[in-house]
Amino acid sequence: MAITDNTFFAGRDGFVWWFGVVEDRNDPLALGRVRARVYGYHTEDKTKLPTVDLPWAVCVQPANSASAGGIGSSPTGPIEGSWVFGFWRDPDFMQEPMVMGTIPGVTSAAAAPSGDSPHDFSPNQTLPPPDISESLVLGDGTTTEFSTPADATDSTVLVKIDGVVQRATNNPPESENNVEVPPDAYFGDGARSESSEFGRSRFGNQMAGKVNQLAPELRSKFIAGINKFLDDNPDMDCNIAFSYRSNAKQLELYRKYQAGGPLAARPGNSWHNYACAIDLTIYTDGGRIYDDGSKGDSNYTQVARASFASAGLKNDISGDSGHFYPEQFPKGVDSRLKNGTITLKEYLAEKGV
Repeated sequence: MAITDNTFFAGRDGFVWWFGVVEDRNDPLALGRVRARVYGYHTEDKTKLPTVDLPWAVCVQPANSASAGGIGSSPTGPIEGSWVFGFWRDPDFMQEPMVMGTIPGVTSAAAAPSGDSPHDFSPNQTLPPPDISESLVLGDGTTTEFSTPADATDSTVLVKIDGVVQRATNNPPESENNVEVPPDAYFGDGARSESSEFGRSRFGNQMAGKVNQLAPELRSKFIAGINKFLDDNPDMDCNIAFSYRSNAKQLELYRKYQAGGPLAARPGNSWHNYACAIDLTIYTDGGRIYDDGSKGDSNYTQVARASFASAGLKNDISGDSGHFYPEQFPKGVDSRLKNGTITLKEYLAEKGV
């Protein structure tokens, strides 16, 4: 449900209710909270959203229970497998669920959402194991493994709408889960790009931000290629649509490609996922988009490839004419980078970049 004109004032942004199944009642604060997988809002695939990443839901008690000072009834009714009904206390971001009651039903371990469960759905179930691990074999044979600590304290879920990361405006606790950054600490090293490095371009701020998401060893190359393009084409401008791209974003684009959209590689198979490529959009001097990479090879062959080639960058993937990456790299990502047997820094040194 999309809510518009939010006031971010409790009780004025509508009442958004839900129902779901409890997957965890081992509340570290002993407040009787539960983790429930909400039907229609949370994916059933636990390799994508493990139980430990579900937000804790507070169970509402009746008015004859003080719910404070150790006085009142115990809010420990729901168990793993219980179907519950509730509402979002924060309908704008749906991170604070409240449980109002349980729904009668018969649930067994076989009825749990796909991905199995660390619990046995019995009142006498034991504590969860120290790690919840899942593995997923993709269609290309790649095995992706997930391991999440069971004692995780941050239950914030990354929320995206049309690929845009949503950030709350009512100042929730900061979480690294809300920010997408390149995967390794060394991406923060190296010279940082500034908007002034892009001369006359009116997109200097945006391009500097995108360049700073690239591997440090490659930033100067892309800056040089962009400035050569601007010098060679005084009646045009350009901007970077993508530089580093997370695997989650890559998956979104790949699914759109499968549905008939623009060309996109599988997650982990694009140089964008390793902060080594950009997608370029060219504008006329008046601000109209001249080419966003969708008009075939001819426009880029004439106005962009030669400029970027002087900086050691190439564009040679058919059907992806806005995509530039180092000339030393193959079209496909090296399998050693995919399986983690070599770091990106080591790979760049091996290629002499």
